[in-house]
Parts: sequence; structure tokens; C-alpha cells
Amino acid sequence: MKQRKKIVDWRSTGRKRGRKVLYEEGIEFSCILCHRTSERPPTDSPENFDDLWPEAFRVLPYSLQVNHINKDFTDNDPSNLQWACAPCHKALDATSGAGEVDYSEYGKYEL
Repeated sequence: MKQRKKIVDWRSTGRKRGRKVLYEEGIEFSCILCHRTSERPPTDSPENFDDLWPEAFRVLPYSLQVNHINKDFTDNDPSNLQWACAPCHKALDATSGAGEVDYSEYGKYEL
């Protein structure tokens, strides 16, 4: 019987699954807020990645992150996922108790 690996960080697993869903859904690989994207394709990019990767705004030295809109990293429904660069993802995570984005935090992060 094959032994299962113990998952150390469930958040990481949720992000990986989220990335796969966004790739499969054909969602453009650009930040939902600032529209910037990475200079290079991510290491886990699918074969059709060029179709998802806009040529404009290829300025980021790092890859985009998956933002779970409802903050539940196990909910990988396509309607709950979006690409975000690190500063915008941090701003999107600065939410109120009602789950609404608190844009007063938005200006605190370098874009």
C-alpha cells in the first residue's frame, strides 16, 4: 500500500490548485487591479500560456499570486479566484469583517 505524503501547508496546496484552475479556465495572467504581469512565464505554466500572457505590462520580476476572493483557500471555484501581484494581493487581503475590501489600506503598498 502506497503511503500518502503529509501535507505541511494547506495554504500552499490551495494556491497550487487555484493556479491550476485559473490556467484551465483560460483566465488572462495579469493582476486584477493594476493589470501588470511577470517578465517571465511561471515555472508551472501550461503549454498554452502564451495565449493567457498579455504582452503589455510585463514588468514584474516575480510571478502573480492567486487571490481567493472569499479568503477560503480551499474554495477553488473559478468564480472565487483571480490573479493578483503581491502588493495588490496584500491590499485585497486588507478586508473588513464583512469581507469587503478596505481600500484605505490600498495606498500603503508600493505598486
